Amino acid sequence: MKTLKISSKKDLYVAAFKLLNILGPVAGVSIIIGTVASGYIQTRPQNLPVTHILTKGDGVPPTVGSSTFKLEVASTPEQLEKGLKFRASLPRDRGMLFNLEAEIYNVPFWMYKVNFPLDIFYLKNNVVTTAVYNAEPCHKTPCPIYKGRVANQVLELAPGAANIKVGDKLNIQPLSSAKE
Repeated sequence: MKTLKISSKKDLYVAAFKLLNILGPVAGVSIIIGTVASGYIQTRPQNLPVTHILTKGDGVPPTVGSSTFKLEVASTPEQLEKGLKFRASLPRDRGMLFNLEAEIYNVPFWMYKVNFPLDIFYLKNNVVTTAVYNAEPCHKTPCPIYKGRVANQVLELAPGAANIKVGDKLNIQPLSSAKE
């Protein structure tokens, strides 16, 4: 490595200029890479682990005429905000359950940056209080805002995947409980 000898202010300015000529492009490339990586991370869909199961129909264990759905559960503010955004599709036997942590009135949900229609069910203690069928995707704001009357959870499923209506009591259990 070469040691730089600085004997005057002019030599200091020359050394600083040389250093900036090296560091400037490195900093610029770093900023560009960081911006692209950040944008990529923000637009990646979240894939949460399946931790719950929804059984709709005659009972548990599932019987003829019943439907079973594997559910991902969104609980943190970041998970709740991202939801099913940026995904290409949702299998008919899968869904997302949003735990709101409290009973909320006029719960707002929208389909901004969701790529496919969904059925949205607002639940209070596992009872459907509001149902929105075939909520359409929205890629530009302003988007329609769907409001549930009251809910402590919200369930999103593929449209028409389950015959769920207002007043239905849903059987949602952690996977470990559902297997027992």
